[in-house]
Amino acid sequence: MTQLYSTLANIYHEMYQHIFDYDKEFDFYHSLLQRTNCHKILEIGCGSGMLARRFLDNGYDYLGLDLFNEMLNIARSEIKSDRFIQCDMRSLSFNQQFDAVLITGRSIAYVIENQGILDTLTGIHKSLKDNGLLIFGVFEATGIFDNFNDFEQDIAHNNKKIKRISRLKLNLTTGWTYDWYAKYIIEEHEKSMVFDDVTTLRCFTKDEISLFLKLTGFKIKEIIEEGKAFTILAERISPLNSAYYKDQ
Repeated sequence: MTQLYSTLANIYHEMYQHIFDYDKEFDFYHSLLQRTNCHKILEIGCGSGMLARRFLDNGYDYLGLDLFNEMLNIARSEIKSDRFIQCDMRSLSFNQQFDAVLITGRSIAYVIENQGILDTLTGIHKSLKDNGLLIFGVFEATGIFDNFNDFEQDIAHNNKKIKRISRLKLNLTTGWTYDWYAKYIIEEHEKSMVFDDVTTLRCFTKDEISLFLKLTGFKIKEIIEEGKAFTILAERISPLNSAYYKDQ
C-alpha cells in the first residue's frame, strides 16, 4: 500500500488542499444528501478530515473512517474532534446504522480484489438503514486506459515546494488495474527530500459496478459522469435477496 497516507501523510494534507476543491466537493455531497434527507452519515476514506470539517460545521451526525492512523491523527488535530475511527473498509462492523455511507476520494480504487469489493459493499449494506444511500466515485476503465499518460504536478504550500512525478504502468492482475509510481521531491529551507512510492489502483466499467451492487443488495438510483470517473448513488434494498449474500 502507498506511503502517501502514512509516511507522507503530512505531505498529502498539504498537497491536496491545492489539488482538490473541498468546498465544491462538499457542496456536491451536501446537495445529494439533502435531496434524500440524510443526516447520520459515515465517510469512508476520510483522510485528514478536509470534508469532515465541512460536514460537522453543517450539522451532520458524522463519523469518519480511514485505514491510516497517520491521516486520522491529522484530522483529529485539525478539527479538534474525536468523530473518527481506524478501520479497513473491507471489515465494517457497527452497532449503529447510518442514513448514508460515502466512500470519498474514489478510495475504493485501492480495493483491487473482487472479494474485497464484495466484502466492502456487504459491510456497507449492513451499516445502512432500510433504503439507506451509498454514494461513491470510481475511475472509469475506458477513460483511464484510453488516456493512459504520465503526469507531473508542482505545488507550493507556505514555504514548501512539492513536486510529484507520476508514471503509470499496466498491471491487469486482478481486474482493470494499473501501477502508479510516484516520486515526491520536497524542498524547504534550502533542503531537499526525495521519496519514491508505488501502489496499485483499480478502475471499473459501469457493468462491473452494477453487478457488484446487485450481488450485495443495492439498486442503482443514479450515475453521474465526471470525465474519467463517475459517481454512483445506490439504495440499500431490504431484505437482501442476492445469491452472493445468502451464501455468506
